[in-house]
Amino acid sequence: MKNYLKTFARTADAATPQSQAIANTVPNSAGGYAFAIDDRARLDRFLILGSEGGSYYAGERVLTRENAAAVLRAIQADGARAVARIVEISASGRAPKNDPALLALALAASADDLATRRAALAALPKVARTAAHLFQFAELVQGSRGRGRALRRAVGAWYLAPPVERLAYQLSPIS
Repeated sequence: MKNYLKTFARTADAATPQSQAIANTVPNSAGGYAFAIDDRARLDRFLILGSEGGSYYAGERVLTRENAAAVLRAIQADGARAVARIVEISASGRAPKNDPALLALALAASADDLATRRAALAALPKVARTAAHLFQFAELVQGSRGRGRALRRAVGAWYLAPPVERLAYQLSPIS
């Protein structure tokens, strides 16, 4: 009699090796298989963890390109929701660095959908909280689509949004 539990089991003591595909898995960077996540979950993961330094199995460049593609798909699927999530994660302080949020917001500001672009530019003061963030965002947008009137207006609104004392602090040279 054949013991089917040796070839297929759902318990931990008879686990399928990672190098063997099972239902609902996709190839991963390590040469094995893992369960896929949707683009919204990948957006969250990128906003919180980023891709700086890469991972053990994927270099920074490859990982950043894959994450940017997932961010673009999330923006294309529901731009307003993606922008709201970018703002939520950035403003809540859940991410150690704000760079992924700035990149995601720049991608949203470069989207084909006008409503998404407007939402991204309106969210700029909430995500770019320092002058350094603003300049980084402007550089990212310029690399994606170039500068235009809407971007100039959004940057101008960034300068007009905070109280004068806070703006003076942002613009004063470090001594």
